This record gives sequence, C-alpha cells and structure tokens, in this order.
Amino acid sequence: MKKNLITVIILAICVVNLILNIMLVFVCMPSARKTNDLITRIASVLDLELEGEDGQPTVDLKHMANFNIEAQVVNLKDDGSGEEHYVQMGLTLGLDNSSKDYETLNGVLTDASGAVFDEARNVIQNYTYAEVSDQATQEKIKKQILENLQKKYSTQCIYSVSFSKFTTQ
Repeated sequence: MKKNLITVIILAICVVNLILNIMLVFVCMPSARKTNDLITRIASVLDLELEGEDGQPTVDLKHMANFNIEAQVVNLKDDGSGEEHYVQMGLTLGLDNSSKDYETLNGVLTDASGAVFDEARNVIQNYTYAEVSDQATQEKIKKQILENLQKKYSTQCIYSVSFSKFTTQ
C-alpha cells in the first residue's frame, strides 16, 4: 500500500510539472521573444554607430592626417544686448591620407588656408554668443563647416573638423 501511495504522489508531481512547463511555454516565451527582438534592434543600432556618424566612413588610425589653421578672431551675430561678442577659434581638419585626392587637396589647403577659414567664419557668424557657448551648437557648427568644405572642394578626404582653440568673449 505504501508503494502505491508513493507511485501516486510521484505521478501527481509529474503531472503538475507538465502543467507548469506548458504554462511556461505559453506565458513566458512570448515575453522572452519580445526581449530578444529588442536586444537585436539595440545591437543593430550600435553597429550603425560603429560605422561612423551620419553614415560617414571611419578612417583607420594609420591613414589619419591633420591640417591645422591658426586661431583667428571672428565677430559673432548681434544678440540684441548692445555688446559685441567675439570668438577666437583655430581649426584642425581631419584628412584621410589614403584618399586618392589627398596630395592634391593637401596642397590646395596649404595654399588656401585663408579660404578654408573663411568658410568657417561664414558659418560661425550666424550664431550669437549664447548659442556658441552651448556644446551641442558647437557640434552643429563643426558639422556645418565639414559639409561646406566637402562641398566646396568636392572631396570626402576631409572627414572631420575640430576646434584647436575656441575662446568666446
């Protein structure tokens, strides 16, 4: 009798285990699938960021070259306060020396660094003192200068613009 009672208890535990496993499949698996899809989407977004900002190709460290332009003073847009504000900024252009037009572009930039700075001046003069003091606006200015230079010189050899000096007054 004792043997049959243990067998019945084991059978009941197996049936409960089977019911719980079925519930697990139908209740927990859909949420696990949704979590997996979310992780996949996040990973795909991270992969896009690794390729470069705004679809710009990244440049290997061994192919990076810089072109520096000395700091100059630029007038800022009037903000209505009655005071004149200035920014002293220097530029550093990131160049890809593996690009086919690197040698030509480097020579042009050396001869026409004033024209390059003039492009930057045209962009930054559209901003007020308060705007250029904001980091997000500075990034926007860099992006705008980069686009203008790439368009002016018809090249993708210039892949970044950074400020070597940026002092506002």
